[in-house]
Amino acid sequence: MADKDTDPEREAREIIDTQLKEAGWVDLEERGCDTGFKREYPTSSGPVDYALFISGNPVAVVEAKEARKDAYAALTQSKRYARDIGTGENYSGRYGVPFVFTANSDEVWFQDLRKEAPRERKLRGFHRPEGVEQFLKTDYKAAKEWLEDTPIRDSDPDLWDNQFEAIQNIEEAIHRNKRRMLVQMATGTGKTRMACAQTYRLLKSRYVNRVLFLVDRNSLGNQAESAFKNYDVGPAMKLGDIYIIEQVEDGIYPENADIVISTLQGMYSMLENHDELDIPQDAFDFIISDESHRSIYGDWRVVLNHFDALQLGLTATPATHTLSYFNENWVYQYGYWQAVDDGHVVPYETYRIQTGITMDGLYYEDEEYNPEDLENKITVPSTNRLIAEEFRKQSGEDEKTLVFAKNDRHATELEKIFREVYSDKDDRYVKKITYTTDDPNGWIKRFRNQKYPKIAVTVDMVSTGVDVKPIENIIFVRPTRSAVLYNQMIGRGTRTCDEIGKEKFTIYDCIGIVDYFSETPPFNTYRPDGTVDEEKSGKKKREDDEDDEIVVADDVQDHLEFSGYMFETKDGQELRPDDYVTHFERYVRQNQSEIEAIKIIMESPEALKRKHLRELNRKLQDEPEKFSEEKLQKAYGQEMIDIIGFIKHALGEDEFPTTEDRVEKAFNAWIQDKDFTEQEREWLNMIQRHFVQEKVIKKEDFNRIPFSRRGGWRSAAKAFGGEEKLKDMIHELNEEVILA
Repeated sequence: MADKDTDPEREAREIIDTQLKEAGWVDLEERGCDTGFKREYPTSSGPVDYALFISGNPVAVVEAKEARKDAYAALTQSKRYARDIGTGENYSGRYGVPFVFTANSDEVWFQDLRKEAPRERKLRGFHRPEGVEQFLKTDYKAAKEWLEDTPIRDSDPDLWDNQFEAIQNIEEAIHRNKRRMLVQMATGTGKTRMACAQTYRLLKSRYVNRVLFLVDRNSLGNQAESAFKNYDVGPAMKLGDIYIIEQVEDGIYPENADIVISTLQGMYSMLENHDELDIPQDAFDFIISDESHRSIYGDWRVVLNHFDALQLGLTATPATHTLSYFNENWVYQYGYWQAVDDGHVVPYETYRIQTGITMDGLYYEDEEYNPEDLENKITVPSTNRLIAEEFRKQSGEDEKTLVFAKNDRHATELEKIFREVYSDKDDRYVKKITYTTDDPNGWIKRFRNQKYPKIAVTVDMVSTGVDVKPIENIIFVRPTRSAVLYNQMIGRGTRTCDEIGKEKFTIYDCIGIVDYFSETPPFNTYRPDGTVDEEKSGKKKREDDEDDEIVVADDVQDHLEFSGYMFETKDGQELRPDDYVTHFERYVRQNQSEIEAIKIIMESPEALKRKHLRELNRKLQDEPEKFSEEKLQKAYGQEMIDIIGFIKHALGEDEFPTTEDRVEKAFNAWIQDKDFTEQEREWLNMIQRHFVQEKVIKKEDFNRIPFSRRGGWRSAAKAFGGEEKLKDMIHELNEEVILA
């Protein structure tokens, strides 16, 4: 090798000597052992700078370069030495040792030369002998064959389709030797469950041996630990029965655990602030960073960059810097609206509460305050009380509700006011949960699992990751300029909850936050480059980072400007109820001759079939305003009217009879001057109730409950004197009900 004795290369080798020794490799010329390194080790194409031995066998070569030379470029040279070292071994059909390192005094590169192994990567330093020995034991070829031959559904037959698809895509990326992968799954669609399933498969296949699961809150660490330990892996077996799963707590590192769960902050502190603790870079070979939009910038990046590991990022709301860190390797996306369609999460609606002061600010004691100054420079108790009172008027009783306050002082004020508004409720009904609360994690558990509290007031602590399925309302009295954080906050309400029959959640917007993000509607893919992300910029205030002095305008009386549902269009614009009605009625009038269901309703209602109503609803939903019966009921303030009633009103009918009224009117008109037996009237009562629910009735409906319990179509035909008479009767009733 040329110029071996130049001063720069000699200095580089001295540094590399030290680095190897710090990693646990001993100089075999100085020590009588069989694991360590030898300098100037001979190969058929010349001596290599270092050869590394384990148990007397050469396993790696190290090519040293001076600082000004590119260590990465030297991989080609080191692979030549690995080919020519003449050990008698045969890795990938070419090499005598499986591993190569290149290094200068600034960086170290490593490559596993075996065909199925992950590709070259930059390291923080040399691997320990124990780490290299673990690499030797890892049969990547066999592991990949296991993953390929073991169907994902065999490992976990209860996976949702989106979880299955995510694992499938992750493993395809692993087969291509990718080292960083990003998965986006909407909040509430089972990211943690998917991570448990993927972890089990990788451990079972022996592709990985030790796993680190990173979160950014202690409460989320507790949730994750429970999820991993209780993950079902087979008959009467949990993941925690097979593998040691422990959480980093009180700065204690569980070095014997197979799966370690840690907060980013905790792991960062152990790496950077505990000199007595040495966590090597090969301690983990698989790292999952939950909500990775927060974990890959600033100080936290040290944690991910420290370890030489396969990395999987999980997020509901990836930002552009997230994509960059994961090398644009976005292996799976599962968006919110797709999850709504699949029934894994619930949709949301928006209710706007505007007061004079939240809209226009106020002039107080010779000082002008903008709306942005509320709770920073000035607080108006009347404004906060109006919000609390209006929320109680518009919401259902005893619904789990999350209130986002601007800061800790504001959270305390809102807790007090909400307690006054709900003074007739249990003393635990309203609770502030922030970092200053006594036992905040305990209160989060109570909010999640117990009857009380019903209303939780927070700032940041419950804004991300905390899983409280029964949440039905989210009240924004806190602004944010971070689209990522906004999506995370809204995400607290998306989860389904069968126990309460949850079908939606409501965003109560008291500060115009929905309008602010109108150009990036909730749950879009990721934040555009042009917006300010407080989390990234470091400008976001923490709960206790508030101004010490604030003006209390307790002698000011605020007033309500507007309170009502808002209707978000597909492009993120908000429509007030009267605008929504105007858009709907214009659409109906302009399309009355184009949409078959509308033509039938107005011209030949007896021909209306359920398929026409389904097609009508689909067309309405496809419009930018996403028209639906439920939204129209809110916009018109007519909760008992059905879609047919709204269409007839849009085309000129003045009255707004409810569906029940319309059906009753039709039946009364049809029954007039007719005599029926008691048995026939029992059938007619069932038919009338069916009309209220379904708008029309067809022959096939008689084969469903409740008709089927009375014998279905045949029994009904017998009761009414034959099939032809029954057919004529339901034809007449369909026409009467639609016309009514």
